[in-house]
Amino acid sequence: MVVIVILVYVVIVLFDPYGLLKQGMKRDFWVCSALCLVSFGIAIELSMKWSIPSPSPLIANWIKKLF
Repeated sequence: MVVIVILVYVVIVLFDPYGLLKQGMKRDFWVCSALCLVSFGIAIELSMKWSIPSPSPLIANWIKKLF
């Protein structure tokens, strides 16, 4: 499963951010690359069946503090 995720992301990176760089959109390229790196990390964690902590208790505590 990990190999499939890596191959899919190689294809995505070759077409999406590289096309932005060829068009001269450097800022968009860096934002797209950063988001692609974050999503790649999450996809690898999910494919390895590692547990990802839920942010919902933290968000619930913030909401309670606001009210």
